[in-house]
Amino acid sequence: MSIAAIPTIDCSQTVNEIVSRHPETLAVFTAWGIDTCCGGGHPVEAVVQRHQLDGEALCNALVLAINGGK
Repeated sequence: MSIAAIPTIDCSQTVNEIVSRHPETLAVFTAWGIDTCCGGGHPVEAVVQRHQLDGEALCNALVLAINGGK
């Protein structure tokens, strides 16, 4: 039995890079108040710091979205 690789998020990538690779993450970014217009060109780690968000919780939500909610 093979074990599927668990996707990870590289927080040094920009929001737009992640959404481009994983369109299913757009809903997560939107729910967290992160847009792809003004904030999309910034690395996720910078957006998290600027808006004082819980980076670990955001990354977990993004990975969950990529993994189809599992």
